[in-house]
Amino acid sequence: MIRNTGLSYAGQAYAMLIGILILPFYLGHLGAEAYGLIGFFAVMQVWLQLLDAGLSPSLVRQIAHFRGRSAIGARSYEPGQLLRSFEIIFLPLTALTVLGVHFSGDWIAQHWLQAQELDTATIVHCISLMGLVVGLKLYATLYKSGLQGLELHAWLNGANVLIATLRYFGGLCLVANISEDPVDFFLFQTVVALIETLIFAVKAYVLMPSPRIFTGFNWPLVKPVLPFAASISLTSVLWILLTQLDKVLLSNVLLLKEYGYFSLVALMATGIMTLTNPLVQTLLPRMTVLVAEGRIADMQTLYLNATRFVCSLLFPLTGVVAFHSAELVFAWTGDVEAAQWSRTVLPWYVIGSAIMAITAFQFYLQYAYGRLRLHVWFSLISAAISIPVVIYAALAHGVYGAALAWFGLRIVTFLIWPSMVHKRFGPSLHRPWLQDLLRITAMTGLGLLIGEPVFDAIASDNRFDVLLGLAVSGLICMTLVTFTTKPVVMRLYVMMTKSSA
Repeated sequence: MIRNTGLSYAGQAYAMLIGILILPFYLGHLGAEAYGLIGFFAVMQVWLQLLDAGLSPSLVRQIAHFRGRSAIGARSYEPGQLLRSFEIIFLPLTALTVLGVHFSGDWIAQHWLQAQELDTATIVHCISLMGLVVGLKLYATLYKSGLQGLELHAWLNGANVLIATLRYFGGLCLVANISEDPVDFFLFQTVVALIETLIFAVKAYVLMPSPRIFTGFNWPLVKPVLPFAASISLTSVLWILLTQLDKVLLSNVLLLKEYGYFSLVALMATGIMTLTNPLVQTLLPRMTVLVAEGRIADMQTLYLNATRFVCSLLFPLTGVVAFHSAELVFAWTGDVEAAQWSRTVLPWYVIGSAIMAITAFQFYLQYAYGRLRLHVWFSLISAAISIPVVIYAALAHGVYGAALAWFGLRIVTFLIWPSMVHKRFGPSLHRPWLQDLLRITAMTGLGLLIGEPVFDAIASDNRFDVLLGLAVSGLICMTLVTFTTKPVVMRLYVMMTKSSA
């Protein structure tokens, strides 16, 4: 777990670092409206992943489950046949995605997006290419899910680094030296998506071969997966509604230029949540294997340790971003207008995103058991409450109202959801889980107070000085969090009380 997670975090850190460094150049070369199109594309990708219908995460769990019971007779060809069956299911879904986006492009360009500089034909062409990229990514996600179920994290990490390098550095080379036309940018992204899909497909075929090249649909293998997939699909729909509805509404409420600035805020908020992805990719199959082997105590220990690790990483980062949102955006982009625009919005989004990342761990606990009934009911109730709130907040109060709604709904979920899940799946989990969260939160707050005068002393009008001040402030928070963990405290106590004799 440590090795795989470490490798995954190294790859994730690389992809995030080059994204942080290069995305401001996209804003400078393409302009705020074209960058708004990139933000709209990110939202479209998330929404159209609903067509996955829960099959990809189900494939991860099912292949991990095959591995966990391999000693009692699971057949070696089952993963390959299940993958082939899912490929066949994905074929009409992908075709509908590409055609649907293509034929709706004109309406989106003329009646939804509030563009002032880009012409309609350019936007329509870009939207058509977006649909093609999303279709390719549906298949790429399927193949990656199969490889995650095999716990092939080192190889996946290397492949993701390669794709990120091509996507970001290739895109930068394109807009800086060849063309600043948004159509050319999205055409390049289509080529990268095709390469990505082929790389993962070849690896999946090598490791999970079907008995024959033209093996067809295997209903006996697919049937047991469908109830779990249906639960995942329903909760995915609700998850998308809860996390992306505001972004869709704001794409119509805001001018495309302002939506470009909002895309920076959304990128940071999403980045907070995606920081857990490398851990989750190794955590879910490992927890599933432990449950399949009957090692429940080990699974619960792993769950608590993983939660503690994520909180120790996310809370200091979130606190620094929330306290110094405008300074961070300015240091990142060099755009004063974007920094001022983000000042009142970014803090609520990043804090809400950190809370959401932590409450997602209760879903991982249910995922390991393959029992999602509680999660489905809670998601339905949450959606029934949240959707009207988000619609009212975004349409009546704009981006600031959407930000407050995002934060408020996450807080309410945090107060209700974890205790319910822990009571059902592990009554002894909640107390140590809550103690860790309270300690890390308190130490983060103390670190921010101590770091504030240090930040003021370091920061200046120079963007590098601002980044250095933010880094030092974050380091102070993480140091306090680290040195108040129980193992460290016990070691210090032993050292301080050990006899000098």
